[in-house]
Amino acid sequence: MHSKLSQISCLFPTILIFLTGCANPALQTPTTSLKTGYPSPSPVISTSTSVPLPTPSLTNTPLPFITPDQANFPEPAGCQKPEEDYTILRVNGVLLNQRTYAMLRHAAELYEGEIDILGYAITQGSYTRQVDASFGTHAGGGAVDLSVMRKDTYTILWDDIPLLIHALRLAGFAAWLRDLDELYPGSPIHIHAIAIGDRELSNAALEQLTGKYGYFRGYSGLPPGYGGPSPDRHGGPILCGWMIEAGYRDLRPTPTPDPIGDRLDCHKCQVK
Repeated sequence: MHSKLSQISCLFPTILIFLTGCANPALQTPTTSLKTGYPSPSPVISTSTSVPLPTPSLTNTPLPFITPDQANFPEPAGCQKPEEDYTILRVNGVLLNQRTYAMLRHAAELYEGEIDILGYAITQGSYTRQVDASFGTHAGGGAVDLSVMRKDTYTILWDDIPLLIHALRLAGFAAWLRDLDELYPGSPIHIHAIAIGDRELSNAALEQLTGKYGYFRGYSGLPPGYGGPSPDRHGGPILCGWMIEAGYRDLRPTPTPDPIGDRLDCHKCQVK
């Protein structure tokens, strides 16, 4: 009897250590970081086997130097530096990297409107050359097209367009409305967005940021032959602190602040 009690007493510390380890939060399975209320993307796709990533060159559109007057400025409310996670996800049947998806999620929080930019509204993603009219802007990461129509209808939500574009720009996108017939006869209306600072952008997407007809120069990002050149009709670029840290700045000849936000002036909605 004494021998059995000795064996039990020897086992008791081991059992106690095991139970303590089970109760330790650091040893439990981590939970997802996605906020409740938003859809979860499909399982991750391996970038090494499924999606060959481009290697864009910055030689054609070097990032400009930072001037002192732009290094110290009041940051617009809503700015948030995106996470540098390039895991590739499948969302609504298209590919996006985690950085782009997180930026869309932040834009959705700022927008709070009817258009579901985390779900049905995503019509074209990244890492694809399926649409010729995109002229290579979606070939790398950071590119996404968004429907501006009510779900399962052809009703264009005109009043939501300026609000959504403003939210996308605050979240870190160069975003523009591509109006009906703007790219080619019969081209659909949608918002085209490029994630600023994405390290996997195609060369064409980089041109839409700092190139001759780019976002930071006050243009629509459309080159000649694709509806451009044309001025940005949404109020000009929004600069956040993290963009300036990355080397971006307002490249318009005479930058003018837009404290009210983006304006929309297209042929079917006149919001000023």
